[in-house]
Amino acid sequence: MLTHREFSAWIVSNNQPLPEYLVAVDEKAGRVSCWIPSEAGKQFSVHWRDHGSNVHTCSFISLDGFVVPGRFLYGTGSASREGVRSGPTSERPFIFAEYHGASSSGECNRNTGTIMLKIKRVSLDGHKRANPFQTIPDAGSRATVSGHCVGYGDERPTYEQCPSTWQIKPYDKASKGSYVTFVFRYRPQGNHVGG
Repeated sequence: MLTHREFSAWIVSNNQPLPEYLVAVDEKAGRVSCWIPSEAGKQFSVHWRDHGSNVHTCSFISLDGFVVPGRFLYGTGSASREGVRSGPTSERPFIFAEYHGASSSGECNRNTGTIMLKIKRVSLDGHKRANPFQTIPDAGSRATVSGHCVGYGDERPTYEQCPSTWQIKPYDKASKGSYVTFVFRYRPQGNHVGG
């Protein structure tokens, strides 16, 4: 479990938190990074906890650069995300997938091979319409250096989407960006650094 600035984050697969290697903290940027082992075909979920900041937060999860909404926390508590919404009552779970062949773009971007959780401190400012459903990328649509990529499993039922979400504004002038960022660089089991 990575912990920084009253928040923690971890990745769960096979009902177990994945081990973290070579944890590095960038105090100035409010960023913590590590390496985790990935296993092709296994689902995973992203978890985080507010240990009592007493400030509302929203979060965003970046999977190989594809950003999905996280959840709101209201100054304390825990949240998790295990899939991306694909319809009013459905989602596709996050999975580690085997990467084969060249990407459609032929490019490798700096977010490839990473699961990133960004937590922003916010003030709630009324409601707005719920987020639209996203176009979910194909597994391996970006080149990867790890042999694995984030994929999305078969559609499955989930709770019904609320028709509205919170409108937000920065908590203060210093909190326009992320308050804390957790970066998990994944590599195939046995190939990760430190293992």
